[in-house]
Amino acid sequence: MSQTPLALISEDASLQLALLDDEGEAQLETRLDVAREQLLFMWPSWSPDGSQIAVSASSKHPERPRLDLWRVPLAEGEPQPLFSNPRDGLQQIAAGLSHYVHWAPNGRALAVVANVGTGLAINLVAGGGRSKPHRLIDGAPVYFAWAPDGRAVLVHCNNELTLFDLASGGGPRQILRGRPSFRAPAWNAAGDGFFFATPRSGHGSMIVRGQRGGEEREELMELSRPVAFVRAPHDDRLAVVALQEGDREGNDLLILDPANGEQRPLSQRTVNGVFWSPDGRALYAFEPQPSSTMIALTRYDLEASAPGERLARFQPSAEFATMLTFFDQFALSHRIVSPDGRWITFAGLALGNGGSGRRGFGPQNGCYIVPADGSGPPRRVAAGSIAFFPPPPSAA
Repeated sequence: MSQTPLALISEDASLQLALLDDEGEAQLETRLDVAREQLLFMWPSWSPDGSQIAVSASSKHPERPRLDLWRVPLAEGEPQPLFSNPRDGLQQIAAGLSHYVHWAPNGRALAVVANVGTGLAINLVAGGGRSKPHRLIDGAPVYFAWAPDGRAVLVHCNNELTLFDLASGGGPRQILRGRPSFRAPAWNAAGDGFFFATPRSGHGSMIVRGQRGGEEREELMELSRPVAFVRAPHDDRLAVVALQEGDREGNDLLILDPANGEQRPLSQRTVNGVFWSPDGRALYAFEPQPSSTMIALTRYDLEASAPGERLARFQPSAEFATMLTFFDQFALSHRIVSPDGRWITFAGLALGNGGSGRRGFGPQNGCYIVPADGSGPPRRVAAGSIAFFPPPPSAA
């Protein structure tokens, strides 16, 4: 029987590994224990090959404050700190988020957004922790994407989009400067180009394809508002959301195919998060419910003409809400769909609670899984705040 791992932060802030069988039943293993380490753990981030996890850690004792990022091997080796915030930089970077971690696709390095005392910065850290972190850029707001070969980073910081070629040793190349009309950039599947957006009159934007090694640009699609987009796993299709005021959610979800310019509308509902299935055949959208704190999880089957299928309704945990706020960035680095595409995970309080926890059916955040095909209701894996699957093998 196969087992699918799911890394989660438990109710007491330990790092746990849930091993899911084919029916979704879970065996729980504690990998970093709060009581033993005297640290509170947050936000697991899988390496591309699934062999290790990076996780934030803060001291339980206010008189001895610290904020670290730990590396946790899942086979051989002991957990060890990879990165430590300076003493004047112990503040979180977003609600419930101490570091944002984005592994390079080749697993050799991690890009870590952290508070460094003077503000936010992207720090490059060796995957094995054997060298001193390198400060790449300071500033906020900041969004970025690794090139598929792990040899370059495209950074949207404040009003500038900059390409950092880590292999050549050359200086950064400015791609765009001006009023931001998008958030996270995206590389194309081949890694020789990337997608971003340039501002248009009013609050409009134009999605553009740029070249990694040149100055050529191709305009792909114009919108009347700022935009967020997420590229499909194996090709260059973009899931596009037109952002509303404040950039926290949007609507008019559609698929843009840069190969032929085709635009396929999917929904006009309000959306605050979009994620692809590993095979690129479906989109999973998180849709806030009117006059409610609940969110609906909806599957859009791209090979069918039927409307979206609702899979779950839930009230998100603070951590999951933070992820949705920056969904186009987290879609690059954190997986909420299992590698085989069978399960989706979310965190919060599901409608119906998905099975009792320590407090029965009273309010209690949990980490859940739900069948991606809609064949069953959400199931609570454990009481906890956030959970993620490892990347598919092809992503390593």
